[in-house]
Amino acid sequence: MKPFTPLALLLVFAAPAFAQQPRPSAPADTAVLPPQEIGTIQVGQTRPGILEPGDYTMGDGTWADVWYVELAAGQRVVIDVHSDRFDAYAQLLDPWGDRLADDDNAGPGNDSRITFTVRTAGRFQIVVNNYDEDRREGRYTVTVR
Repeated sequence: MKPFTPLALLLVFAAPAFAQQPRPSAPADTAVLPPQEIGTIQVGQTRPGILEPGDYTMGDGTWADVWYVELAAGQRVVIDVHSDRFDAYAQLLDPWGDRLADDDNAGPGNDSRITFTVRTAGRFQIVVNNYDEDRREGRYTVTVR
């Protein structure tokens, strides 16, 4: 398992967590965020991203993007990360920055898939990264359902 960068963990403590009821479907957002901007994603939504120079740096030197998602207590969530450019690796962090789950290849091919039921409501983090310790860059999609 990869350690998470302290900068992103600091961001968790700087913002309060709010409970949100799950939504049956969310509007499409096709905007790709600039490096080091934390995005938001809703249950029922797919968002595009790019691992690229300037993104958050993991402990092994690889790049990572961070996405916030609001989840309700007891909610079951499935997170899929797909890329044709790199072997996708994803982590789900609780509102305090502790890792709840991570995955490399549970999805099709080299895609990651996390299936998890949260115990408490709050704003969780999804961290998108590549699996190996070599820096990889490229486009991906993250889907939360």
